[in-house]
Amino acid sequence: MRRLKSIKGKKGYEFFYLIGNRPINDEMKYHICIFERSKYEIHPFSRYFADKMGIFSLKNKALNTIIHFHLTYIIRFLNFIFNDSKTPIDNIEDLTLDMVEEFLDNYAQGTLPCDKNGQWKAKDSVNRATYAISHFVYWIWWKKEPNTYKKMFKMRYLKENNFEFETEVKRGKDGYTSRQIKVLSDLVIPNMSSKIRTREKVVSLGSYGVAKLIEISQAKDPMLTFGIVLGAYAGLRLGDIVQMHEGRIKGLDKDKDFGAYFDLTYDAILRSDNKMTGNIKTKREVPVYEGCTRVIYMYYQRHIEYLKYKKLYTNMYGALFIDERGHSMTGKTYSRRFDALEKLLDKVVKQEAMLGNKKAIKEEQILSHAKVTPHSLRYYFKQLIETIENGNERKIQYYMAHKSIGTQHNYGVAQATPEAIRRCQNELYMHIKQS
Repeated sequence: MRRLKSIKGKKGYEFFYLIGNRPINDEMKYHICIFERSKYEIHPFSRYFADKMGIFSLKNKALNTIIHFHLTYIIRFLNFIFNDSKTPIDNIEDLTLDMVEEFLDNYAQGTLPCDKNGQWKAKDSVNRATYAISHFVYWIWWKKEPNTYKKMFKMRYLKENNFEFETEVKRGKDGYTSRQIKVLSDLVIPNMSSKIRTREKVVSLGSYGVAKLIEISQAKDPMLTFGIVLGAYAGLRLGDIVQMHEGRIKGLDKDKDFGAYFDLTYDAILRSDNKMTGNIKTKREVPVYEGCTRVIYMYYQRHIEYLKYKKLYTNMYGALFIDERGHSMTGKTYSRRFDALEKLLDKVVKQEAMLGNKKAIKEEQILSHAKVTPHSLRYYFKQLIETIENGNERKIQYYMAHKSIGTQHNYGVAQATPEAIRRCQNELYMHIKQS
């Protein structure tokens, strides 16, 4: 996969990044390269993504996390300080804390170049930007030449006492032991809006809405139906879904409730052009909730039949989601096609609400404030487990493949009871039989 992002500034400097993919032992690995326009060598800033500063490192983080929570902020920051600051620089060694604060204030207020709506950013977004830029600036001051004590950048205005660390308690992987760690404090405190923004995605979609979405998908875009099921009944993220292939599906059987899981321990090569379809955020074996196993199996079988009908089964990679060109589908393509289904869902729900359908009326109120995204289905799955398991926190985190409360494999989470399985199956089949 190659990915290019850049923002051209007034002064003429232009920083951008490329994501390079390379297969190693049938697993896809990526490397991040920052470039400066008109220069043909990888910029030293690229080393930031492979270094470790104390406990902080981005080396093994998911690619989507690095791009959306670090890299895009850093590229905008570089283009701003070299081009659009009140006191633009020609050398990173002239960077000051005032420029860091100037950038973050402009980001928070939505007044950076290429900000389209000119509105205040959400508080969470500003906090993420502050975190990313603080660590990047600290790296610039901290970084040494290989095998020497010589600083790579001789910063004129940044000193060691500009950086403060706080002590936090970090829990061990077993969930019980803990230790104290030092974490970098934010370099500056940008101005932020006190307004609370409503979510842009639906986080409380009901079973009626899920059933309707599946029904619409089967009629309009059957290739996505199994993906919707994986989101709603297994809690898989978009990156997990477009990375799905037959070899990841383990223990799934129509007469078996226990033991099914998805092997999401690695990013796979699913295309001959080595383009990445998506990235798995939390690499682990994801168990299938026992009450959802038979439903997932049913839709999996339907999906295989559909692929055979379209003469897309089998393929050399075992990929399950194929685009119009016969290639394994990327997350961007999946999202575009999902958006088309979401628009139809909104239309259908409004029509049925006008006819007096009580479930549609309730769902219309939810959809009127936000749109359904692939991640909305993950929220639905969480609500389903919460309801069936009476809010059991460990089970929720276990089946959601969360990293919190330690590594979930260590907990030996008990299987669902027959009563819980029956409740889950009754809940699902009541809505899906019609589709």
